[in-house]
Amino acid sequence: MHPTKLSSTKLSLPKVLGVLALFSAGTLITGCEIAPSYVSSADVDDALARKQYKTMCVGLSMKDDDVRRYTTERFETIADFNPPDPKGVEAGRACVCEHILDKQGRIDLSIARGLKSTDRDDMVQCLVDAIADPAVPHRADAVQALSRTAAKTGRDALAKLAQDDADAAIRLVATKAIAGNSHYQDVLLKLATTDADDEIRGAAIAGLARLKGEAVTAALHKLATDDKAGSVRGAALQALKTARAEGIDDMLCKAMMDDPSPDVRVRAVMAFRGTKRDSIITCLRNRALTKEDDSGVRDAVLTVLKSSPSQKAADVLCDAIPFWMRSYVIDDLPDKIPGTDIAKAQNDRDWENSFTCMQKAYRSSRGYSCYAKMYTAWWFRQVGGTAYVPKCPKYEE
Repeated sequence: MHPTKLSSTKLSLPKVLGVLALFSAGTLITGCEIAPSYVSSADVDDALARKQYKTMCVGLSMKDDDVRRYTTERFETIADFNPPDPKGVEAGRACVCEHILDKQGRIDLSIARGLKSTDRDDMVQCLVDAIADPAVPHRADAVQALSRTAAKTGRDALAKLAQDDADAAIRLVATKAIAGNSHYQDVLLKLATTDADDEIRGAAIAGLARLKGEAVTAALHKLATDDKAGSVRGAALQALKTARAEGIDDMLCKAMMDDPSPDVRVRAVMAFRGTKRDSIITCLRNRALTKEDDSGVRDAVLTVLKSSPSQKAADVLCDAIPFWMRSYVIDDLPDKIPGTDIAKAQNDRDWENSFTCMQKAYRSSRGYSCYAKMYTAWWFRQVGGTAYVPKCPKYEE
């Protein structure tokens, strides 16, 4: 049996070129684009330049997180083409919507993060729709990504989530995302005054601090005095301070003295950091010379008095030393009792007068504990005075 002899057809060069020309023409006429199974970021750029959107879409199915994020970002740019390319705009939207959920039904966070700063409502809507399912995995992280977009569709969705979502963590992220946006003032007012979560009310208040109007001011005044949570009252006071609301100084002075929450008292004191106004320094003097059980508030008083450029504030630190010795330095030295190291604060702020201040404190030792006497005597010696330093229990050596 003889092998069959295969005949070959010889095509002339003109015929070969003709076939290739027909193939190319057919591709252009039918719009056929054969997408590869793998693309890199560079391939995505090349496909964008050639308007090969199916090839670009492959980038959203790659395992590499950076490629998926980058592809999303490049799809966003199609809307900026001059002239616009409606086919590319729709291709980008469709591809993002198709891939925003991965094969396991989870929100693809690389794609979601690729939407950062975009104002394309059509593409952001893909993420909004995915987040709408309360059971979808990665939802909280996706809401964070949504909060970084610039599209109105995203803002509106966040405003709705802030009010209605069952997950407090998501409501909090959404509330922060719409903060300061006047379009959502009514939403922020509602959250600040009615939400059951203290942290969300506080976040809404922080958002209102950047807005103006009688409704905002009235709500903040009421929250600053009536809200059950100290953190919320403090946030409202801070917002009123930021807005320079009428009467806020008196409110802060009253809060630093009387509010039952140490957090509020700290906020009220710290609101005057760097002040040089006599009326406020008088308020701080009253606070410094009134017993305070919370170490954080005491620290705040020392910090704010040190921060003031006014000599009157420095004088408060000097004058308050004997009172602090009798009130706080009872069972140990100030380095073991938070918020009591007033001699150091005075020396840091006004060392030129430290000798006079410590001499007065040392001579006013009636009613001091052993530790207070030890502390003032030691400091007096540090600033050039002569004093006997007693040895108190635990410090005999």
